[in-house]
Amino acid sequence: MKNLQKHVIDPQKCRTEWDDFSNLLTSKPILSEQKDVLPFFKQRQNLSLLICNYFPKIKVPDQYAHEYEIYGDFIADLVIGDSSVHHYLLVEFENGAADSVFRQKGKKATPDWAPRFEGAYSQLVDWLWKLEDMRSTQDFLNTFGSRRATFQGLIVIGKDMNLAVQEQDRLKWRLDKTMIDSNAISSVSFNQLSNDLNHWLKFYYGV
Repeated sequence: MKNLQKHVIDPQKCRTEWDDFSNLLTSKPILSEQKDVLPFFKQRQNLSLLICNYFPKIKVPDQYAHEYEIYGDFIADLVIGDSSVHHYLLVEFENGAADSVFRQKGKKATPDWAPRFEGAYSQLVDWLWKLEDMRSTQDFLNTFGSRRATFQGLIVIGKDMNLAVQEQDRLKWRLDKTMIDSNAISSVSFNQLSNDLNHWLKFYYGV
């Protein structure tokens, strides 16, 4: 299994990487997962680590891996961890489009959950299942530092969605009320990701 890499956030470099992200968002109406998102974050270690703040138990992120193979069966787009407290965030990147989370189907008044979102959620189910299945192994201990390591999932999906109030509530309710084996799952759009990263850079690092 691929090892997690050590890295410490460089605030100044992270700010430059955020500027690149902001420019990417404004330059394209739709973001492709494979052509835009994955290559972008793979080249930006600092900004990738900053995403850890969606898992509040992570205090000092110092480990990460892109395209992380989970015991030969699945691949997580990004894993971020704090090796001192053994908490890890599993990130699934999807495409950035207006209909990534909800999609209008026929003449129905209420839109359906989009296949991209449902697929991303199912991937997190599989990742967490596999990690739990391997928890008792020596490899798990060597990788995550403790057999009691904890995980949380994040889906980054959608762009310029302008969700109606009802769909905002549906999404929030689903994420607040459902957990996978006691592991929380959250979801943010690429617009919200940009805003949050910008806030954390200012609040925690003063840049």
